[in-house]
Amino acid sequence: MKFMAIDTGKTKTIAMLFDKNLDVLCSVAGDPADITLDPDVVKGNIDKVVRKCFELSGLSFKDIDLVVFSWAGLDTKKDFDIAWSYVKELGYPIEKIVIEHDAVTAFYAVTWGEPGIAIIAGTGAIAFGMDKKGRRARSSGWGWLIGDEGSASWIALQALNAASRAYDGRDRYTSLVERIKNFFGVNDLLDIVTIVYRIKPFDIGKIAAIAVLVDEEAEKGDEIAMEIMNKAGLELALAVYNVAQKLNMVDEEIIVGGVGSVFKSKIVRKVFEENVRKMLKKAILRDPIIGYKAIIGPVIIALKRFGVEINRDVVNLIEERVNKAEKNIVTV
Repeated sequence: MKFMAIDTGKTKTIAMLFDKNLDVLCSVAGDPADITLDPDVVKGNIDKVVRKCFELSGLSFKDIDLVVFSWAGLDTKKDFDIAWSYVKELGYPIEKIVIEHDAVTAFYAVTWGEPGIAIIAGTGAIAFGMDKKGRRARSSGWGWLIGDEGSASWIALQALNAASRAYDGRDRYTSLVERIKNFFGVNDLLDIVTIVYRIKPFDIGKIAAIAVLVDEEAEKGDEIAMEIMNKAGLELALAVYNVAQKLNMVDEEIIVGGVGSVFKSKIVRKVFEENVRKMLKKAILRDPIIGYKAIIGPVIIALKRFGVEINRDVVNLIEERVNKAEKNIVTV
């Protein structure tokens, strides 16, 4: 039993190859391959990490049994059709491929397949849940232009708006004005208009990086920044609650957890957990999964395909191996 897990995200793409003992035979990180990007970019970035992983391990597709993709941006049937067309164009063996939305793989990373809800809060945000009958539901995940409330892109856009209002004198002053000026390297905040609207190709990930600054200013006590981060935590909790409502799990004992970089924020995590406990009184909250650990989701899906029972010991072993692999990851 050998399999590859691929986390295809909005900010990076990660590939790890595992053997039957869950030893990591290669770990590679590359550029993003979100389905909304240019087709050649998506295919090129995926193929880079896959080929490098095979190069490092000395293996090829004929030597492995399964490849599980955790793919960002697969919101419609058309998106899945596009993803499958890319895999075919790359010449990958279709019979060995599994493609899942990254919200689904996040669910498995958090719940191990048990009834519950996972909320992704990275560049984007989406909640996904499954009940004991296997019924599925989602909330949020409408993309940075429409929604993704609580995500890094949403936080960044809220900060840009707040800074513009403060600059004009339409709202309270916020230290975000100076932080955003420094972020873009301008002396006058108005100059960011030229920069932001001329980013080509436009990459929301570059804007989403501002979220870290917002969290830092919130920790220092800036009122506007604190309001944004508090609202982010609440929005993420509301998305989880909405999924629980759709699946009639509000009063059930379910597993709930977050996945993604936004949960590095102490403020967001605190507000999120407090509100989940109020809304879902029987929820079992698990610690957030941040960084390369997100690949645990496709790993668990692969193991379930092989009939492996998923328990705490197995998950602990996966986490141990992924943590070790992260320290030695090769970037392409």
